[in-house]
Amino acid sequence: MYHKLELPNFKDKLYQYSGSLMTKPVIFTIGHSTHSLEVFLDLLQVHDITHLIDVRSLPASKYNPQFNKAPLSGFLKNHGIQYLHFGKEFGARHTEAEVLDTEGRVDFELIRQTPAFKGGMDRLQQLLEKQSKVVLMCSESDPMECHRFSMIAFAIEQASIEVQHILKDKTLISNIRLENQLLKKFSKKIPHPDLFNPDITMDDQLRAAYRLHNIEVAYSPAMHENEEQDEN
Repeated sequence: MYHKLELPNFKDKLYQYSGSLMTKPVIFTIGHSTHSLEVFLDLLQVHDITHLIDVRSLPASKYNPQFNKAPLSGFLKNHGIQYLHFGKEFGARHTEAEVLDTEGRVDFELIRQTPAFKGGMDRLQQLLEKQSKVVLMCSESDPMECHRFSMIAFAIEQASIEVQHILKDKTLISNIRLENQLLKKFSKKIPHPDLFNPDITMDDQLRAAYRLHNIEVAYSPAMHENEEQDEN
């Protein structure tokens, strides 16, 4: 309903699963939070995940070392799930001036225009063509607080791929539902059609809400230059 915002022209494909029925492919997201590896595995297996893509810029956790790249990838391999790291493609921590806004924060719209991000989208498409069940993993349990929603899932849905977010109780919440929550959260700050601006659309409102959310969750190199990096 709210998915016609302007983005680069990612490949828009349909996938055939049975007979002549054409259905939309699905990509999942998840946050590792403070789970044990066993609990985390259960969350993946409930949804038949075959490939996990780590979207943290640095594949390590100071507070939850079980999710460092080496132990996590080995554990998943032993349980039939392939681990991939897309830090360059989908990571949230950037210091390059060309992808920062005027306040020095990472601008998700600019990130989505980069060759690295577009390459990540192409690799996702290739996995889906092989009927893989893919999940994108970051650290935060709540997708609304993570760039996997506001930076990555936004672009994935623009490519005619459905995004479902796995919650810690094993249930799913759709990306459309999160967008509705976003519009409600920023309802007093986003533009609304009125006598002087009658042409404001729902797409305009959603774009404004995403931008406000970007400001809240985006990484700022200047604010973190003296801190030890962890996550995202």
